[in-house]
Amino acid sequence: MAEAIAVISFLSAIASLANYGNTVVTRLNEFRKNVKDLPASFLHISVQLPLLVEIVRRLSSHASRGEIDSETEKLLAPVVQGLHNEIKKLDMVLLRVLPSAKASTWEKGVKAVKSVGAQKDVDEFAAVIRDYVSNLTAFQTTHNSDLIRKLGTFLEMQRSRSPTPEPTPKKSAVWLNRYDSDPDFVEREGTMVEIERQLKEKNHRVALVGIGGVGKSRVAIQYCYQFRQRYPETPILWVYGGTKPRLETDYQRIARALKIPVREDNNIDMLRMVCDSLNDQENGPWLMILDNADDDELWLGANARKSSSESSLPLIDYLPRCDHGGILVTTRDSQLGYRLTESKQTPIQITRFEPEEARLLLMAKLADDKTLSQENVDELTSALEYLPLTITQAAAYLRQIDISASEYLNLFRKGEADIPNLLESSIDDPGRDRETSNSVFHTWKLSFDQISKQSPPAADLLSLMAVLDRQAIPEELLHGPDVSFLEFKAAVSRLKAFSLINVEKSCSKYSMHRLVQLSTKKWLEHHGTLSTWEQVALAAVARVFPSNVEYNVWQVIQDLNSHAQTVLRYNITTRICQVARADILHGMGHYCLEQGQDTSALDILSQCRELRVENLGPEHEDTLTTIGLLSVAYSKLRQSERAYDIQNALLETTERALGPSHRLTLKCMSRIAITYTKRGEMSRAEELQLRTLKAMEQALGLEDKNTMTEMNNLAYTYNKLGKWQEAEEIGLRTLEIRMQVLGPAHPDTLTIMANLAWTYHEQGRWEETEQLERKALAQRLESLGPDHPKTLLTMANLARARTRRGGWSEAEALRKEVLDRYRRLLGANHHDTCRAEEELAKLRLAMQRNEVNRTPNSRLLTPGGSETRSRARFLRPTDSYRPSYGSNRSAGSLSPRGSGGYDRGPRRRSASRYGEDGMAWHRSPDWRQR
Repeated sequence: MAEAIAVISFLSAIASLANYGNTVVTRLNEFRKNVKDLPASFLHISVQLPLLVEIVRRLSSHASRGEIDSETEKLLAPVVQGLHNEIKKLDMVLLRVLPSAKASTWEKGVKAVKSVGAQKDVDEFAAVIRDYVSNLTAFQTTHNSDLIRKLGTFLEMQRSRSPTPEPTPKKSAVWLNRYDSDPDFVEREGTMVEIERQLKEKNHRVALVGIGGVGKSRVAIQYCYQFRQRYPETPILWVYGGTKPRLETDYQRIARALKIPVREDNNIDMLRMVCDSLNDQENGPWLMILDNADDDELWLGANARKSSSESSLPLIDYLPRCDHGGILVTTRDSQLGYRLTESKQTPIQITRFEPEEARLLLMAKLADDKTLSQENVDELTSALEYLPLTITQAAAYLRQIDISASEYLNLFRKGEADIPNLLESSIDDPGRDRETSNSVFHTWKLSFDQISKQSPPAADLLSLMAVLDRQAIPEELLHGPDVSFLEFKAAVSRLKAFSLINVEKSCSKYSMHRLVQLSTKKWLEHHGTLSTWEQVALAAVARVFPSNVEYNVWQVIQDLNSHAQTVLRYNITTRICQVARADILHGMGHYCLEQGQDTSALDILSQCRELRVENLGPEHEDTLTTIGLLSVAYSKLRQSERAYDIQNALLETTERALGPSHRLTLKCMSRIAITYTKRGEMSRAEELQLRTLKAMEQALGLEDKNTMTEMNNLAYTYNKLGKWQEAEEIGLRTLEIRMQVLGPAHPDTLTIMANLAWTYHEQGRWEETEQLERKALAQRLESLGPDHPKTLLTMANLARARTRRGGWSEAEALRKEVLDRYRRLLGANHHDTCRAEEELAKLRLAMQRNEVNRTPNSRLLTPGGSETRSRARFLRPTDSYRPSYGSNRSAGSLSPRGSGGYDRGPRRRSASRYGEDGMAWHRSPDWRQR
C-alpha cells in the first residue's frame, strides 16, 4: 500500500497546494480578526496570498482539463514545490503568533508584540509572493514557457541567498499502537487480505463492523503488526473515536510524534491542524486506526452541520482525505461504518467465531488446564455463544478463581454456577481499551445506550424482543398498531446495524443471541423498566394470539407458542394483564383440543375460566365461551356426566344472558345432543339436533361453520340409528357445502368425508369406503401431519377397509405404523396404544387362520370358502341390523370366532370415531371442537 499511496502526480500536487493555501488564508483571516493594529506586512500578505491561491486553483483547473502539456508540467513542478515550501514557512510563522479565539486581551497583546518580531520574515515572504503572482499571472495569460523558466531562475536565486539547511535526519517510523500483539490470536479466514485490498482501492478507507466483543479491535491490532512488518518506515497512528476529548488527545500525540508545528495554546483547532498536516503529501504515507467510532451524532451529526462554528463540526470533517494515507475504522454500527468510508467500500463484517475457531481460542487461553476435553470445550464455547470477548473473559475468570473448565461445567450443569454471571465480570484484557469496562455487559451497554439515544423506537423494539422467546419472533408480534411500517423497519435496521438481532431467511421473523438477550434484560433492570416491558410483551402476545382457533391459524399459533409460554411465566397481577393472560390461555386450550391434547386442554381452560370469572364476571361472553370449551374437554376425556352438568348450567345462562338464538346458546344445545348420543339416548339426541340445526340455519346461515358441524353430527346420529339413507344424504350434502366453502383439504371437510366412509362401511360398500379413506388419509397427512390423532385414526380405518378387500399386507403395515406412533407419542401403557396393539394382534391371528383360504387379490373368505356378500345387497337403508360384538369395539373391527375366522353374523351398531364436538369412537381423544 505504501508504494501506491506515495506516488504523487503533478495534478494532485497542485491540488494539494491549493487546499493548503486555502487553509493558510483562513488562518490569516483569523489572525486579522483576533489581533488589532497588525503590522503592514501582515496586511499586505493577507491580500496577496488569496490572489496567489486563486491563480494556483486556476492552474489546477487547466491541468485537470489537459490544457497544460507535459513539457510545461515538468517546468511547473519545481515551481509548485517551491511555492508550497514558501507557504509552509509562512504557516509556521503564523502558528507562533496566532492567538486563539478565546484568548484574553492580554494574550492577544502579547501575540501582537510577537507579530512585530516576525514582520521581517513576512516582508521577505511578501516580496517572493509578488514575483510568483506576477509571473504566474502572465503565464496564465500568454502560456509563455519562458516566464516559467524565469520564475525557476528566480527560485534558484532565492535558494542561493538562503542559508543551506542542515540535512534532516531520517525519522524512525512512528508507532502509536498502544496494544500488544496477541500470541493466541485466531485469524479469521480472508479478513486480513480483504483489509489490504480495500485500503489500496478508492479512498483508502476500510470499516470493520460487528457486535461489541466480537474482536474488531483485536483484528485491527494484529493488522497493524502485519503492516509494520511489510512497511517498517510508514507511521502507524492509533486514535480512539468514542469521545471528542479522547480524539483530541490522540491527535495531540500524533502532532508530537510527527513533529507537526502547532500553536502554543491547545483548542479544537488541533484537530484541523493535524488533519491538514496528514493531508500534506510532504509528510509521506501513513496508516491510521480509528477505533470504537460508534456515535453517529458525534461523527455525522446533523446539528453540527447547521452550526457555523468550526468547533461544532462533525468529527468526520477532521479525518484526512488524501491518496497517500489509509484509515481503518472499527465500529459497532455498520451504517456509520459505511458513512465513515464515505460509501466507497462495503464494511467488513466481523462475525462470531465458527465452532472450530472458538475451540482454538479457548484451548489456547486454557492451555494449562489438563482436565479440558474436547467435549468440555465445545459445551463451554457453545454456552458462550462463540464470542471472542466472552471466551477470553471466561478463561481469565476461571484462572482467577482457580477452577478448571470441567469443574465449572459440572457446577453449571447442576445449577450451582451460571455462565451469564460472567457477563458482568470485568478482567483486564491487554487487547482492549483500558479506560472502558471489559465486561461483556458493559461492552454491550454502550451499544444499548447509543441506540437509546439515536433511535428510541429501536431501543423499544430491542426491549420487547428481550422479554420474548429469543428465537423466531414473528414480525406481527413486534409491529404494533401504533407504529408505522416505515418506522418499524427503520428500528429493525438500527438493531441490525449494531449486530444485536438477526433476520431469519423468511425475512418476517427475528432472533437474538442468548447473551445479548440476558444483557438487554440486565440493562432494563438497571433502568427499572424490566417489569414494564414484560407487561408490554404479555399484551402484544394477547393481541395477536387467535382466540377462535380455525385451521387457517394453526401455523400462527405454532409460531407464537414459545412466546406465549414465555410471557405466561411473568408474575403480573394487574387486571388488564390477567385478562390478557386469560385470552392467551383460551386460545392455547382451544388449540390443544384441536390437536387431541385433551388433558392439557382441560388444565389450560380451567386456569382460563378462573381468570375470566374473577376479572370479567361469570356471565361475560368470553367467560361463557371458555366454559363451553371446558365442557368439551370433559366430554373427550369420557367424563360425560360432568360435561352434561356444565352444559345444562351453561345453556340456562346463555339463554338468559345472551338470548336463545345466540351462537353460544346454539352451540351449547349441540353439545348437549352429543352427550345424549354418548349416553345412548339416541332419540333425544336426534330430536335436539334437528331442532338445533333448524335454529342454526335461521340464525347463522347454511354455510356457517357451526351449522355445517351440526349437519355432520346429525349424520353421525343417523349412523348410530342405522338410518343409512338419511346419513348418506345429509353427509353428501354437508360434504358438498364444505368443499365449496372450506376446500377439499380443510380438516372439517375431511371429518365429514370420513364420517361418510363409515356410512358406506356399515352398508358393506367396501370399495367406496376404501376410496374415501385413502383420500382422507392423504389429505390429513398433508394438513395435520402423521402424528395427529385423526391421521392415525384414518390409518386404522384404512387398514380395516383393506382387510375387508383382502389387502392383508398393507393392512398389517398400517396397523403397525399406528402402533409405533402411539407408543412414541403416548407411551406403551396408554389406552390408545393398548387398543392399537390389540387390533394388530387380532389382524395377525386372522391372517394365520385364513392363510389356507387366501389367494392374491382375493376378498375375505369364510371358513367354507364362499365369498361374503356385500351387505348392501340385502340391507335396506334404515335396516336396524346390529353387529354381534360389544360396543367397546370399533365399527367393522374383526372378531375371531373359534377357528373359523371372522364373524359375519348379526351385529350391534358401534359408535363411529368421526363425530364432531366431542363425539368419540371408543377412547381416542381426537374430536374437533366447534
